[in-house]
Amino acid sequence: MDTRTRTILMWSGVGVLVVVGIIMISLAFGGGSDEAPEQELNAIQTHAAETIAAQVQTLQSGMLSPTPGSFVVLPTATGGAGLPSPTLPVQTPILIPTVTTVPGGASGCDNAAFISDVTIPDGTVVAPGQTFTKTWRVTNNGTCAWTATYQVIFLYGEGMSGKATAIGKTVKPGESADISVALIAPAATSGNLTGTWRLSNDKSQPFGTLLTVVIKSGATGTMTVTPTKTTTPTVGVTPYPAVP
Repeated sequence: MDTRTRTILMWSGVGVLVVVGIIMISLAFGGGSDEAPEQELNAIQTHAAETIAAQVQTLQSGMLSPTPGSFVVLPTATGGAGLPSPTLPVQTPILIPTVTTVPGGASGCDNAAFISDVTIPDGTVVAPGQTFTKTWRVTNNGTCAWTATYQVIFLYGEGMSGKATAIGKTVKPGESADISVALIAPAATSGNLTGTWRLSNDKSQPFGTLLTVVIKSGATGTMTVTPTKTTTPTVGVTPYPAVP
C-alpha cells in the first residue's frame, strides 16, 4: 500500500472517530430512551462504513484510471525545417566479377588454340574471283575429343563465299589438326579483306580461338602463295683439340 492510500484511510478513520465521539457525548448529556441511542449508534456506524467504502473505491478508481497529463505529446513538424528524419543505413551491393573466357585459352570441354597458317598467310595477294583454300593448324587444348561432325563456321567480316565445313576427322585432346575451308576472292571488292571464322561443336556452339583469313584483292592481282617455313633442328658438334 502506498503513502496516498495510507493517508486516505487514516483520515477516514479519524473522521469516523470524531463523529462517533461527538454523538456519544451528546447522548451522555442529552438523555432519552435506550432505543434511540442504539438506533443513532447503528446509523453512525453504517454512515462511517459507507464513508470508508466510498474513500476506498475512489482511491481504487484513481489508481486504475490514467492520470491526466501523464502522456507526453511530441510536437509535430509542420513545414519548414522540422526534426531530422532518421536515416537507415543502406548496404552497398557487392558486385561479383564475371569470368570472361578468352578465345584460345584452355578452359572447358571444347577448346582450340591457333598454331599457324598452313596456306594463305596474312596479306596474300589473290585475284578477284579466284578460288582458294584457307587452312589453319590448330591444337585441341580442351578436355573433349572433336568428332568428324565438328565444323569451322563463319563469324563476321568478309565471308568470301565460304560455307560451314566439317573438319572430317577426330581430334583428341592434345592433338593438332589442319582445318580448311574453300573460299573465293570477291570480284567487286579490292583492297585488304578479312574474314573471321571459328570452330563449332556438334551442338552448334562456337569455341576456341578466332581463325582469320586476310588477303589483298586487286583488279590485276594474281594469287601469290608463300610457303610456310619449316625449321629443321640441327645437332651441334663441339670440336675438341687433337690429342698428340
